[in-house]
Amino acid sequence: MKNTAILGLALLLTLPVGAATPFDGKIIALDAGHGNGETGAVGSCNGTSVVEADVNIAVRSELEKILTANGVAYHDVAQLDSRQDRVADAEAAGSDVLISIHHNGSTNISADYTQSFVTQRNDKIFASYIHPAIVDALGLPDKGIKNDGYGMTVYGSLPGVLTESYFVTDTDGACDFIDYQNGATNTRVQKEAQAMYDGLAAYFSANTGGGGRGRDK
Repeated sequence: MKNTAILGLALLLTLPVGAATPFDGKIIALDAGHGNGETGAVGSCNGTSVVEADVNIAVRSELEKILTANGVAYHDVAQLDSRQDRVADAEAAGSDVLISIHHNGSTNISADYTQSFVTQRNDKIFASYIHPAIVDALGLPDKGIKNDGYGMTVYGSLPGVLTESYFVTDTDGACDFIDYQNGATNTRVQKEAQAMYDGLAAYFSANTGGGGRGRDK
């Protein structure tokens, strides 16, 4: 699956200006996990706190820049208290897929890997494009795509994935985010956002129907 994102991006780059793209008519729902008073995991870089909710927002913002530059429609999922309500918000916007952006945490400040969570078959198909792209971009150990029974993918009908791209409690990950806030480029935030876009491009290139708004068990 390592080449799917590259192939999808190549297809977009070779299309003439004004030609149809795999994203035509599609809406990408973007959920920045936590927020609304909920911090998520909290790491530290040389005494400066790094809050997961802030990292989630930053990745969403960078992904939105890429989507906008490529004329792709997206919907910012409202940061509601209930995961189910967040999914309902994405569905009400007519979204075709959902990415719930999260970052992991641990008491072990050297723990760091990439993992994603799904529930239904359509989620697994969608995640099989998004997750490997993130793994390739960040170069962290791959803990794979895991079935869960608690995340946003439990609810609603959208093909979705909950990503845990890296650990904000890892010292390197936390300091990388501080670098991003200070204007650095090619940080994990930018790499993750680009990987998500590449995965989306590959997914919609391979699934011209967008995977459908229904979900199969």
